[in-house]
Amino acid sequence: MQDTVRISCGVSGLSYWQYFRKRRGNMKSETIIYWVVSALKPFRRNKIPPEKKIRGVELYLRGLSYRQTARILKISHVTVWEAVQKLAEAVYKPKILAVKKQRNFIAVDETVIKINGKKRYLWAAIDVESKEVLAVWITTVRNWWVARDFILVVLKSCEGQPVFLVDRASWYKSAFKSLRLGYLHVTFGPRNSVERWFRTLKERTKRFWNNFRGKDWRRVHRFVFLFAFWYNFVRIHSSFGDPPGDVTEWLQEVMPQLS
Repeated sequence: MQDTVRISCGVSGLSYWQYFRKRRGNMKSETIIYWVVSALKPFRRNKIPPEKKIRGVELYLRGLSYRQTARILKISHVTVWEAVQKLAEAVYKPKILAVKKQRNFIAVDETVIKINGKKRYLWAAIDVESKEVLAVWITTVRNWWVARDFILVVLKSCEGQPVFLVDRASWYKSAFKSLRLGYLHVTFGPRNSVERWFRTLKERTKRFWNNFRGKDWRRVHRFVFLFAFWYNFVRIHSSFGDPPGDVTEWLQEVMPQLS
């Protein structure tokens, strides 16, 4: 059986989504995760309360190790690891990081990471105005057709014709030319939003020397996706005093796909 976290709004006249949106700005990060877990039901029921698993995920994403988190919560580090993996699988399943809406400027970049000591490329796209992470990808190569395919994924979260902000790497020029999309070469200013996100991620991953370990690289992809999800909907952004995205909009978009 699966663990569920039952949260009743208890306010007449308000729907589930209206109540959540009304309270979102005042909620602790763990409470937002409670709502996501309640909707997605990623955990199997056992003797460990789901609240502890949620707390474990939050502490891990904030920078603690599995063992440090386990000591604080007085549970095994395997339980913490399993909770992180299960939630990562659940939020990754619909493969949507941000809902489709009007977007004006999108910063795209890639950075080098290591998986089991091997160089890989992490791609990311950020809405410059909302600061939402729109897509993340991990690839073994870096060229124009990979850039093209990544941009097509980014466009799934866009309405209208956004302008892409990129550096002068040749693969971007060829990719945008093939897609007939507008782009600007920008080396500072608005494009820094994606570089700042990479720094935020690497601040987290420096605990294991920015070298992901594991036989299955898809787990690494799911972890990066979960971290981007946490950044979008849970972590407070200093520019807004709130997370960049609205998790109620995300849930409303993905739940029909999962039913």
